[in-house]
Amino acid sequence: MMNIDVRPNPVKEKLQNGQTVFSSSLRLPEPGICEVLGYAGWDFVLLDGEHGALDHTTIDRMVQSCFASGTVPMVRVPKNDDPESVMLALDLGVQGVLIPHCRTADDARRLKEAAFYAPEGKRGFGPGRGTMWGRIPLDRYFERINDSIVLLALVEDIEALDNIDEIAAAGLDVLWVGTGDLAMAYGVPGQRNHPLVQEAADKILAACQKHGVCAGYPAKDAQDALWAVEKGYRAVGFGCAEQYIMQQSRQFLETVSSAKS
Repeated sequence: MMNIDVRPNPVKEKLQNGQTVFSSSLRLPEPGICEVLGYAGWDFVLLDGEHGALDHTTIDRMVQSCFASGTVPMVRVPKNDDPESVMLALDLGVQGVLIPHCRTADDARRLKEAAFYAPEGKRGFGPGRGTMWGRIPLDRYFERINDSIVLLALVEDIEALDNIDEIAAAGLDVLWVGTGDLAMAYGVPGQRNHPLVQEAADKILAACQKHGVCAGYPAKDAQDALWAVEKGYRAVGFGCAEQYIMQQSRQFLETVSSAKS
């Protein structure tokens, strides 16, 4: 009989091996787009439960589509202090969880407690897809599952910068620079390249490198992504799929507009 084991997490493996991972996010409840993104080759798809129109049923279907096309499903939960949403996302089979507005080391530690089973954490028992609906023996599941989860936190508040050394020391896998909300916090909405925002990003990156944590950055295009990788970021995101579908659509239509008239 074929041996069945906990699903591997290629993103976790790449990060542990010093490689860089790339992601796209998705806000609309469209499993088919997850499938497309997986076949396109993204390392992981971030299902945006903070800003998107996703409920638990659609996350369930989107996770299946990610697995079908070979990409890692992760969820951005709505709040940084809601252990039930972390538990439920993981029970649905996601392999990583991102919390927004991680302001303190306690926020980071709460994520670990919510995501990990005892003794490392306090996650409630209720696995389904993670055990392949009972096919994986529970002793094997508990032995492997904590090590397969990627934990990420958005650093996007001035308060977080004051605590960044302690946050980076809390033991998460990735601290993600939230350029959008940092720009808001500094009173320069939309100016993600403002010196104040970039200074904050540098501080986050330095703390990550000091404590052996991967730093994440949201790139606006391929050149921006290459800059981020050269800078030392190990996780790079490229906007949301809906946004670049719009951008490519407009570019095409504006180019052919003369033929339409």
